[in-house]
Amino acid sequence: TQRIDPSAATYSNAGLWAAYAYAVLDPLLSGVRDGRRALVVDGILYAESIALTGALTEATKIGVRRPRPIDYVKCGATTTAPTIDCSNTDLQLSFFSGHASTTGAITGTATYLAFARSGWRSPRPWVTLVLGTALTAFVSYERVRAGEHFPTDVIMGSLAGAGIGVLVPHFHRRPHYHEQELEA
Repeated sequence: TQRIDPSAATYSNAGLWAAYAYAVLDPLLSGVRDGRRALVVDGILYAESIALTGALTEATKIGVRRPRPIDYVKCGATTTAPTIDCSNTDLQLSFFSGHASTTGAITGTATYLAFARSGWRSPRPWVTLVLGTALTAFVSYERVRAGEHFPTDVIMGSLAGAGIGVLVPHFHRRPHYHEQELEA
C-alpha cells in the first residue's frame, strides 16, 4: 500500500554524499586546527569506520537475503510486466540499509572525535551530534520512501553504523596521562 516516490532515492543519495563530504572535510579541518598528524589520524579513523561498516553491511545483506519492498511491487504474483528483471540479485539485499549504516558510522565517528577534541562544554560536539543524527534520519526516511528498505532495515543499519562509528575511534584511543602515572 506504500506509494513509492521515485525522487526519494536521489534525496537519500544526496544525503549519503553529504556525509561522505563531511568525512573528507572534517579531517582537513582537524589538520588545520591541530596539525598534520590530526589530519592523518582522523582520515584513517573515518576510512576504517566506513570500511568496517560496509563489510558488515554487505555480509549481513548476503546472509539474510531479505527482499526489498520494491521487489514485492515489481515482482509480485499479480505483476505481468515482461520488461522487469525479477532475477536481479539486488532486489534481495534489503536488510540492512547501507545508506543508513554508512551515514550512521560517519556521524558516530564525527561525534566521538568532536567530543574527544572539544569536550562536553563546547557546542561543537553537540551540534555535530544533532546534525549527524538528523542527516542519518533523513537518509533513512528517504530510503523507506524510495521503496528500497523497510523501516527495520534503516533502523538496524543506523544502529549498526553508529555503533561501529563510535567503537572504531574508541578502540584507537591512547591512554591519558594520569592513567600512565597510575601504572608507573
